[in-house]
Amino acid sequence: MLFNSQEFILIFLPLAVIAHFAAARRSTLAAVVTTTLSSLIFYAWWKPPFVLLPISSILLNFWLARVIIASEPQRRRSLAIAGAAANLLVLGYFKYSDFVLAIIEQRAPVAPDVPLALSFTTFVQVAFLLELSRQPEQFALPKYAMFVSFFPHLIAGPIVRWSELGHQLDDNKRYRVDWDNIARGLAIFCFGLGKKILIADPLAPLVARVFDAMAAGHPVTAVGAWGASIAYSLQLYFDFSGYSDMAVGLALLFNLYLPINFAAPLRATSIIDLWRRWHISLSRFLRDFVYIPLGGAKAGPVRRSLNLLTTMVVGGLWHGANWTFILWGAFHGIFLIVNHAWKSVRGPRRPTVISKSVGWLLTFLCFVVGMTLFRAANVQTAFGMFQAMAGFGTAGADAGFDPSLDFSLLAGGYLSESYARAVFGAQWSVNASLNTAAALAVMLLVPDTMELFDYRNGEPHSNWRRRLLVAWRPNLAWLTVVIVLFAVIFARLNQFTEFLYYQF
Repeated sequence: MLFNSQEFILIFLPLAVIAHFAAARRSTLAAVVTTTLSSLIFYAWWKPPFVLLPISSILLNFWLARVIIASEPQRRRSLAIAGAAANLLVLGYFKYSDFVLAIIEQRAPVAPDVPLALSFTTFVQVAFLLELSRQPEQFALPKYAMFVSFFPHLIAGPIVRWSELGHQLDDNKRYRVDWDNIARGLAIFCFGLGKKILIADPLAPLVARVFDAMAAGHPVTAVGAWGASIAYSLQLYFDFSGYSDMAVGLALLFNLYLPINFAAPLRATSIIDLWRRWHISLSRFLRDFVYIPLGGAKAGPVRRSLNLLTTMVVGGLWHGANWTFILWGAFHGIFLIVNHAWKSVRGPRRPTVISKSVGWLLTFLCFVVGMTLFRAANVQTAFGMFQAMAGFGTAGADAGFDPSLDFSLLAGGYLSESYARAVFGAQWSVNASLNTAAALAVMLLVPDTMELFDYRNGEPHSNWRRRLLVAWRPNLAWLTVVIVLFAVIFARLNQFTEFLYYQF
């Protein structure tokens, strides 16, 4: 069951919210147990037998956490590390075992059938055990189970910490209906759903057309390669940030605050800034549990560079068992090293409009090139795309370099469809260019969902400095906007598509 399905919106969600607050009239424990069961039903909707995995994981990690609390201080760290390793071994078995065997046997790996949400729930529980070893505290199984399995963040994050969500479950005031939170939560959910349905999904076939053509060995133009990579960068952003917005909105229905996972990252003017805004909960996890334990920046610039590269490679590998993800992580690690070196050489200077514009363009182009690796089915496809992006690709059968053919994108929006296909190739067209340009304009010019709703809870990085004039308020005008938006979205819900981070 996914957030953009009719059964979720029309059946599961209303019943889950009603059941939560109905149970809360009896006790907070009843509400916690009820919502935990709802979350497990949400999980089991995909493949019922697989629900045994999160249940077993929750029980075993709870038992280990109690052992850590009862142990001597000097043993807690080693027990937590052993528990974290056990969790990672389970993740490794399902996600990476065939990848390792494929390397040994020198064959192509088979796409793993990873249990739903395993990557995210693994990191949630690893972070919990490691933090518990530093600051032990008592907690009950029902609240721990809800903390791990709470369905808004279950499938694709954010990667929550106990200090962020677990402690909220102890606040009895949160178990009463709050109509302001319900109004705001439904509106945020609707805007996140709009990102997915109205912006991300229309880009998907345009992206697939080019990447599939390259994977099949067909020639791709520079326009097509760049267009597809830019479109995929925007598709992934609106798909994943849309999910994260929906998670925030859904949690608000239960009077719970999830951390912000995206803070308009594609407006960043440096790679460093981008990774402070993109998938924030993962970046924070990698910083706290990989980068800092490796030594961070304390051992000098050379060691810092090595630590950055290692951390980003780990982050890339977390995304999947494919060399493209490893190379993607290394790519970003190298650019983070370059960015830190440039900051050291340049020194503190007040940014100008020109420096910000150049910084944004370079950052965006680096991100797009990296996303080519992220999207490609294999390394060969990725490097074929890079070759086409460099200009060594044509719309016809003869490969070569022809700037007049490959780099005529500026005229693309004004050409007829038939002429555009002749110039750009069958994989890219005026329609593709216009859809991509529209998504880019929304990303750059329209306030992000968290900005519009002035939602800051749980997120230290604030991307906006003042409340926008168009910020959401519980009034008739915004009610009309949300109803109209939902009506447009609902008309398209029959065109069902999965989230890009689904079964991740």
